Amino acid sequence: MQENLPESYLPDAANSPEPLHALPETDYPSNVNVAEELVDTHVENGRGDNVAIRFRDRELTYRDLKDRVDRFGNALKDLGVEPGDRVLVRFPNRPEAIVSCLAVQKIGAIPQPSMKLLRAKELTHILDDAKIKLAVVYDDLLDELEDAVDAVDCVEEVVVVDDVGVDHDRPSYQRLIDDASDELAAHDTEATDLGLMLYTSGTTGRPKGAVHSHSDILATADGYANYCLEPTEDDVFGGNPPLPFAYGYGDLVTFPLRFGATTSLVQDATPQTLLEAVEDHGVTVFCSVPTAYNQILSKFPDGHEEYDVSSLRLGLSAGEPLAPHTFDEIGEKYGIDILDGIGTTEMLHIFISHRHTDEIDPEATGFPVPGYEAKIVDPETGDELERGRSGQLAVRGPTGITYWNRPEKQKDAVRDGWSFPGDIFVQREDGRFEYQSREDDLIISSGYNIPGPEVEMVLEEREAVQEVAVIGAPDEERGEIVKAYIVLHEEYEASESLVSELQNYVKNTLAPYKYPRAIQFLDELPRTETGKIQRTKLRDREQTV
Repeated sequence: MQENLPESYLPDAANSPEPLHALPETDYPSNVNVAEELVDTHVENGRGDNVAIRFRDRELTYRDLKDRVDRFGNALKDLGVEPGDRVLVRFPNRPEAIVSCLAVQKIGAIPQPSMKLLRAKELTHILDDAKIKLAVVYDDLLDELEDAVDAVDCVEEVVVVDDVGVDHDRPSYQRLIDDASDELAAHDTEATDLGLMLYTSGTTGRPKGAVHSHSDILATADGYANYCLEPTEDDVFGGNPPLPFAYGYGDLVTFPLRFGATTSLVQDATPQTLLEAVEDHGVTVFCSVPTAYNQILSKFPDGHEEYDVSSLRLGLSAGEPLAPHTFDEIGEKYGIDILDGIGTTEMLHIFISHRHTDEIDPEATGFPVPGYEAKIVDPETGDELERGRSGQLAVRGPTGITYWNRPEKQKDAVRDGWSFPGDIFVQREDGRFEYQSREDDLIISSGYNIPGPEVEMVLEEREAVQEVAVIGAPDEERGEIVKAYIVLHEEYEASESLVSELQNYVKNTLAPYKYPRAIQFLDELPRTETGKIQRTKLRDREQTV
């Protein structure tokens, strides 16, 4: 049990998702500890010499990882961390981030991985909202955290991982590990005890905390990863999603460690360092977001020839819809398919996707992941819609939406045990689910419902367009008009003739009422740290024009 967990911060049964354990793999014992499952089990079963983490030119085996987790877990207990306490973990993609999260979980506490670019104001909200008791931080990210800690009264200690030589008077992570015992029994956590807290990226207002149990974390691997990716201990998972991003936590922590495989970490990811990691670490499953795939293709058009990428067998994508032309070009050059799934921080990982053995249709997201059910409902009545009609996506499975201390938001997100992630989809006659938009990305112009991403996909087909975001801009006559913000490839220049060319292309490809009546060219689009386009900032920009 987690004694220090304030139950009032969690929803009651009436507003909680109804767990669905359709797979035998996700029907866990009543007591299970995720850190023990991801690390100790491999050592006990003779896989201790398997490489768990590759970082730069260093390797950590599962035996090495267990030693560090046990030592740091004991150090945290000595610092007063108890079951149910929340611990902030603030790092770029480095091994210490994984060690810290696992150590926190092993002693029954709850890690809260934090995005490295958050500033003091954002951190202050998270520290206070989650009632963080202790923080573990990379020294180069200490300043903003110190300012946030000074603004709250809940944080009792900050542990610092020394690397770049920042002066501080806080306890040293390495010294604590060196001085701690290497024997640590896992806390007897219940499967439903909380094992992870993640905050949304805050693209639409104040970040919200989403919590996940030990069984939730395991279920993402035993469902999606097991059935859609079919990993083995020979796989190497790599890429650039940040570990505090639910997608990145699954791809680079849960999935490889669940199957005794390897994770490849890149601290400062660029197209070049990612290609180098594929070559140097032998990455087999490359995990990224559409932006990074496009940047690799743009910055290194011959990257597949300049680097040894022969180890690759599969690509994963999430965060934004993947354009079919990106799917095709990666397939042609790198010889791999990309599984573009839909997942959310609140649901923890992907719940609709193709399997790697499917005939992949890049214009559709895919089918419900084994273990999940999905349906499309009328947003007004809640009635299930027939195939071919767009509406709200409702999902249930081994994971669901559980907000921390947000009762009103919880009521909106869960109905009759089903979770509503906030996406507009259509289920096609072939059973595949096709993404339309986020609910707040639906543009209503002269009474027509226009999914912004649909227009984006068409514009991205043009050679001149490097990136695009489509929003609804206020208009007195039509209520809203479709407006496209476009970043051009370097060899193209903005002009009225190019605007007309792009508008006509959309008119000739989609229903004419969907074309962008306004186009504005930018040097770059606003993005979150996870790579998602911040359309909210573009909408705010329109309100001030």
